[in-house]
Order: sequence, then C-alpha cells, then structure tokens
Amino acid sequence: MKPLSSQQRRISVTWIALTMIAGSSEVVRADGGRLVRVERTNGWIVSVFVAPDPPRVGPVDVSVLVQEESSGSVIVDADIAVTLRAAGDAEGATTSAPASRTQATNKLLQSALLTAPSAGDWQGTIHCRVGNAKAEIPFALQIAAAPPAWTKLAPWILWPFAAAAIFVVHRTLGR
Repeated sequence: MKPLSSQQRRISVTWIALTMIAGSSEVVRADGGRLVRVERTNGWIVSVFVAPDPPRVGPVDVSVLVQEESSGSVIVDADIAVTLRAAGDAEGATTSAPASRTQATNKLLQSALLTAPSAGDWQGTIHCRVGNAKAEIPFALQIAAAPPAWTKLAPWILWPFAAAAIFVVHRTLGR
C-alpha cells in the first residue's frame, strides 16, 4: 500500500473531524444560556438566563446574575430563589428551588435546577434579597415538548455508519 499524499491526508483528516463534530449529539451545557430578562431595581441589575434553549419538559437551568447598578460589580451575598408556575393552570402546577453558586459552573451566576413537568406557557419569578432589600422579578417561558426518546439512542445507532464512511474514504484516497 502506497503512502497518502499530503492533500489526501488533509482530506482524510477533514472528513474525520467533520464526522466527529457531526456525530457528537450531546448538547454542551454551560451556565447562562439564553438571556430572558434584565431588570433594574433597588440599585441592582438582575439578569435571568435559561438553559437549554429552547427550554423543554424536564430539567430547566435558571441562572441569575445580580450586579450593582452603579459599578456593575457582582453582588455575591444575594439570596435568590426561583419559582416556575404554569400559566393559566387552575391547579397551579408550581416548582421552585433556591439558586446557589455551588450548582453553577460560572461562579458569577447563581443557578437553580428546576423540573418543568409539562409543555406550555410558564410564568417564572426570581425572588432576590440583598440585606433588607427585596425584589421579585417576573419572566415568561415557553416550555417545549420533550425531545423524542430515540434522539438519545441515535449516536449509538449511527456510529458504525460513520466508521464505515471513514473506512471507505480512507480506502478511496489510498488508491
């Protein structure tokens, strides 16, 4: 078998890299997510982020950044709780959790992991307290349906085809 030329090696490496990128179906999650609300109140700037985008039935990460309005510095001693309530639900489906830096990867944010049990319109509230000052910041969310179950199995089903495609490309370029 003769060695590959430099152009053939570049094409092979490109195909392998593209296959690996396309085959990675797991969503990368980081603190923050989509910015859903910025509110100025009590001399603070409160920013609310939601992940995943779009939020779906199941775990929803709500992260909050509280800053001093005058300097923009982060207020580290803010006590934060997050509540989600199904909008228009007579039974009042509600879920709530305290936000903390221990749950957050980005330590500038405080994060709360909530579980949205159903799709539809939800009304969220950030309960923020710094010293004796309190604020409630409302925000709206549209929770989408959960993704189909097969999407978690897709990488395991498709990887043999990716391996076969790499083999075919390698053999084709090797001639």
